[in-house]
Amino acid sequence: MSIFKFHLPLIGLSLLSAALFSISWQPISVVPALFFAFIPLLYVERTLRETGAGVGAVLAYAFLTFFVWNLGNTYWLLNATLEGALAAFVINTLMMCLPVLVYHITAKKTVASHAEWILITAWLTFEYLHHTWEFSWPWLSLGNAFAAYPMAVQWYEFSGVVGGSFWVLYANIKFYRLLVYWKENSQRINISRSLNLVFFIGFAPLFLSWYVLSNYKPNGIPITVAVVQPNIDPYTDKFEGMTAQQQTQRMLELAATVTDSNTRLVCFPETALQGGLDEGHLKFEPNVTAVQQFLQYHPHCVVLSGADSYRFYPTAQKTITARKYNEAYYYDAFNTALLIDKTDSVQVYHKAKLVPGVESMPYQQVFSFLGEAAINLGGTAGSLGRNDEAENFEIGQSQWIAPVICYESVFGEYVTEYVRKGAGLLCIVTNDGWWGNTAGYKQHFDYARLRAIETRRYIARSANTGISGFIDDKGNVISKTEWWTPTAQQATLQYQRGETFYVKYAGYIELLPVLLFVMAFLRSRRAA
Repeated sequence: MSIFKFHLPLIGLSLLSAALFSISWQPISVVPALFFAFIPLLYVERTLRETGAGVGAVLAYAFLTFFVWNLGNTYWLLNATLEGALAAFVINTLMMCLPVLVYHITAKKTVASHAEWILITAWLTFEYLHHTWEFSWPWLSLGNAFAAYPMAVQWYEFSGVVGGSFWVLYANIKFYRLLVYWKENSQRINISRSLNLVFFIGFAPLFLSWYVLSNYKPNGIPITVAVVQPNIDPYTDKFEGMTAQQQTQRMLELAATVTDSNTRLVCFPETALQGGLDEGHLKFEPNVTAVQQFLQYHPHCVVLSGADSYRFYPTAQKTITARKYNEAYYYDAFNTALLIDKTDSVQVYHKAKLVPGVESMPYQQVFSFLGEAAINLGGTAGSLGRNDEAENFEIGQSQWIAPVICYESVFGEYVTEYVRKGAGLLCIVTNDGWWGNTAGYKQHFDYARLRAIETRRYIARSANTGISGFIDDKGNVISKTEWWTPTAQQATLQYQRGETFYVKYAGYIELLPVLLFVMAFLRSRRAA
C-alpha cells in the first residue's frame, strides 16, 4: 500500500504534464499551458532522484507523459494506419524521453543550473534530430504550438521554430525554479524573481514580436493565384471509385469557376493527377493534355499540380528505391509536383521529405528487404523515390515558385532552401483527407503560417480536402475553405523578394543548440 501511495501522486503529475502539453495544440490551443507543461514531470524526476530511484523509474514516468501527449495531439494518425500510428507514438515518445533521462543523470552529479541547461539544449538537440534523420517527425516541436497565434512570434523570421522551443523550455525551467524556491523557503514569494519572469518570459517576447512587425517593410508585386479543393475521398474515390480522368475533369471545372484574365497560377492538390504518369512521356499523358487544353483558354496562366508518377531506369542505373519491372528495367515511383503550361514543356519536382513508414522505409540501405512494407498513403505502395534537394518552378517573367508537397511544409529549415534559390511565393499542395475531420488537418494548415513568417512569403495552399486557402507574409489567413467541400478560391497575393535572417542562416541556427549541448555535456562529464 505504501508503494501505491508513493506512485499514485507521481502518476497523476505525469498525466498532468501530458494534459498541459495536449491542450496547447489545436484544436484547443491554450498555448500558455505549454509554459508550465514540464513542471509536474520535473517534480516527478526530482522526487525519484531524492529517493534514489534509477533511470528506469524516470523513463517509466516520462514515457507515460509523452506517450499520452503524442496520443492526445496526433491520435488522428490512427485513422490512416493503426500499425504506423503506434510505431510513430512509441518512437517519438522514446525520443522525447532521452532529454529527460540525460537531465536526470546530470542532475545527480552537478549543480541544478547546469543540469537545467543540459535539459534545454538536449531537448533542442532532439528536435534538431527529428528534423534531419530518416525517422523524422517534427510535428510536436514545442515552437509549433504558436502556429495558432502567429502575432506572438513574428521574430521567427530570425530564429525559426527553434526560438519558440527555447522560449517554452526556458519558461518551464524558470517557473520550476520559482516553485522550488517557494517550497524550500516556507512558501514565501520572491517578488523580484517573479517580476523578472513576467518581463522576460511574458512581456519581452511579445514586445519583440510587435517591434519586428512594426518595422517590417514588405517588398512585393501583385500575383493572382487560384487554388482548387476537389474533395475526392482518399479511401473510396481517389484510387478506386473515380477514374483519373474524372478526377482531373472535376478539378478543371472547379478551376474554371474562378480563373480569369488576371490569374497567373492555378494550384491543384497533392497527387491530383492520378493513374501513374510516365515521366518519359509526360506530354502524351491524358491528364497532362487535359490540363494543357484548359490552358489554351487561359494562356496567361500555368497550373501547378501534384501527381502520381514513375520513371524507368536500365538495370545498371537502378536506385536504392527502384522496383523491378523486368530483366532489363527498374522503375521508381514518386510523389510529384508538375508545372504545366500550354506548351509541351513540363517542369518536374519529386517530394524530398517523405513520411517515414508511409512513403519511405527509413534507412533503406540497411533495411532494403523491408522496402515494400511501406504503407500506401500517396498512391503507390513501397518506398518512393525522392529529390535530394528543394527545386523551384519558373512561371515566367523571371519569377519562381516553391512547390512544397504536404509533409515538407512542416520543415522550416527545408522550406528556406526554396527561398534561397529564388522562390517569391510558397505553394503548398497536400491531401489531408486521410486523417478525417480531426485536429490533424487544422494543425497542418496552421504550421504553414509559421513558414510564412520565417520566410516572409505569401502562401497559396491547395488541399484535396482539409483546408485550402491563402496566407500572407505575417502568418495571417487571407481566406480559407471549409472541410469536406469541393470548391475553388482566388486571391491576389504578393510575390516577395529578399531573404530573412532565418532564411540566410537556418542551418546554423538549427545546429547551434546541438553544439551547445555537446559542450555542456562534456563539461558535466569532466566535472563528474
